[in-house]
Amino acid sequence: VFDLFTQVDRNAGRAQGGLGIGLTLVKSLVGMHGGRVAARSDGTGCGSEFEVRVPLAMARVDAGPSADRAQTPGTLQQRRVLVVDDNQDAAESLGALLSLLGAETRIAFNGPEALEALPEFRPEVVLLDIGMPGMDGHEVARRIHQHPGFADLPLVALTGWGQQQDREKSHGAGFNHHLVKPADLDALRSVLGSIGARSTNH
Repeated sequence: VFDLFTQVDRNAGRAQGGLGIGLTLVKSLVGMHGGRVAARSDGTGCGSEFEVRVPLAMARVDAGPSADRAQTPGTLQQRRVLVVDDNQDAAESLGALLSLLGAETRIAFNGPEALEALPEFRPEVVLLDIGMPGMDGHEVARRIHQHPGFADLPLVALTGWGQQQDREKSHGAGFNHHLVKPADLDALRSVLGSIGARSTNH
């Protein structure tokens, strides 16, 4: 239930609402404060109970708010992230989630929009859906790396295709990482953090 973009009950008789992002967001925010979230249920139709535990600490008076923000674990520290997905709700929700984690985000809903955003936004990393209509993610990746000034731009495939041949195809198109939907938020944050660390060192 804590996976990104996942809903447990998908039967046709149930009214569909939301994107399966709420509990992922809760878990992430609680984890950033050193806490944890647990879920319990006695079974179908019995409801669910969620427990949130966050450590209590005395406020420090010797450190300003800017220092606290800089030391917050798991934040993306103003990293510029371009999210490209033809599913508008999913793209905007992921962008909002990354913004809450400290990233500066831009959304594109197709390949041409992504390419158009490059010169102005100058992203440090691109999260790119593979299965888009028209110009698919592999073609977008190739064109991004052909764009002047972006030959080494890190690309992360965010897709429902996770077989070995899918990963090899992504690598061949120039992707640095291949994450399978529903993406684990900790894995996504780790990937973005490692990319940021490499760019900072350079």
